[in-house]
Amino acid sequence: MHKKLGKQKGKEIRNRNYEIFHPGNLQRQIDSYGYYFSMGKYSVFLFVAVAGTIGCGMLFCLHWYLILPVVVVCVLALPFFILDGYKQMYEHKQFLDVSDYMEQMLYSFRLNQKILLSLKDTQTLFGEGKMHEVIGSAIVYIEQGDFCRDLYREALEIIEQAYPTNRLFAVHEYLRTVESNGGDCGGGIDLLLQDKAVWADNVVLLQEDKKAARIRVVFSLAVTMLLAVIFHNVYRSMPSQYTIVYHPVTQITTTIYLIANIGIFRKANRQIAKSWILQEDQQEDKLSRHFQMVQSFDEKKEGKKSLIFGGGFFTMAGLAWSLGYSYGAAAMVAAGIFFMNQHKIGYRIAYDKVVQEINRVFPGWLMEMALLLQGNNVQVSIEKTIDHASAVLKTDLQKLSDSLKSTPNAVEPYLEFLGMFQLSSVLSSMKMLYAISESGNGDVQSQIQILVQRNSKMMDKSEKLSNEKSLAGINGIFYLPQVTVSVQTIVNMVVFMLVFLGQMKL
Repeated sequence: MHKKLGKQKGKEIRNRNYEIFHPGNLQRQIDSYGYYFSMGKYSVFLFVAVAGTIGCGMLFCLHWYLILPVVVVCVLALPFFILDGYKQMYEHKQFLDVSDYMEQMLYSFRLNQKILLSLKDTQTLFGEGKMHEVIGSAIVYIEQGDFCRDLYREALEIIEQAYPTNRLFAVHEYLRTVESNGGDCGGGIDLLLQDKAVWADNVVLLQEDKKAARIRVVFSLAVTMLLAVIFHNVYRSMPSQYTIVYHPVTQITTTIYLIANIGIFRKANRQIAKSWILQEDQQEDKLSRHFQMVQSFDEKKEGKKSLIFGGGFFTMAGLAWSLGYSYGAAAMVAAGIFFMNQHKIGYRIAYDKVVQEINRVFPGWLMEMALLLQGNNVQVSIEKTIDHASAVLKTDLQKLSDSLKSTPNAVEPYLEFLGMFQLSSVLSSMKMLYAISESGNGDVQSQIQILVQRNSKMMDKSEKLSNEKSLAGINGIFYLPQVTVSVQTIVNMVVFMLVFLGQMKL
């Protein structure tokens, strides 16, 4: 549900992107974030951006008609730079609001076990602002008592739509269950508070890491620009017959280089301005294909295909060797070796990606199980998690559920869950679930507590793994300025060699 809301919201934002080129629309967008932005401030930003761009163009001795496209690109990118700055502050505030909301709601609900009273208590924590308003809307909805299917679900969805994060949904689902069924909620609330603390700590750490990564990107841009200027001055100081600063290729390459740097800075800013509460798209379809490939992999069948591909390259290698193309033959042999083993390489890549994703999502599934076990048995809890489970868990969860319906007391279905991956953390957790299912009404709560304690470290590791995936994008941007300056330098050196050799002939 929340992934769908997040995608829909992202699509709406993309559709409105073109509108921010109009200063009035930009101002309204920033106002919607809760910040004030004036046209006077925009004029200052515009003047600095244009002046800086013209200065860079003159520093590299660009013709005016080549400075113009750089200025145009900078002016077009300026609204996004400004908006990203305010969006970064807005998303940070969103994260703080939802973090404080979940914590206060859980503490309040522990005392009164009433959603309405907890909402009223939590609303007092927030002054004027978005969170105060959406909580107020949820309170009014409940007090009016007019609903379609489920009063509390529909009321709490008002808050979930404003702050679409899976953890908020989990908190609300648990509160609704306790409100409807009653019972002791202390264990479940402790679990949710613990999970919220792990999540919040890791998000703060991710924010700091991304800010540090952006600083490194800006530093990389500054250093590479300085190197480009130094090389330019070297060429500029040469005698007029050897200088290349006004050569058409050099001029065009430098123009592209400056435009590329604007794009790199824009990309780094956009990474910082992403939502801290929305999970990034994990490419479920791609992960599902990887999982199916690993499950249905037939090494003999795939090996025959690879042998055919590799054999073709070896045949071409023999032909190239007979014709005297030794280097071409060596290249064909290398390609043949690769294609003879491509099925193993593809399987290993898919297997590693699936294992990484299992390690990332399994702790979240286990936490959901621990919450459901507060009011359900193991078999029912597993059944309830299937519909919204990750692609790498869904198939085996369905198999586990079907097996338990036919053999509810057997241990084998638990041991066979994701058995082909032989993950010790998964195996030990499934053994614990089996023990809980067999204990009946005996020592269930203490066993759940052991399960929760074991899951805590896994959750922290899972959050850090998600952070690493999120950081990979901006860390990769750090190297882009080095690539662009290297390309520019190589092109300029080639042009210089051609000019130099041309003068030597004269």
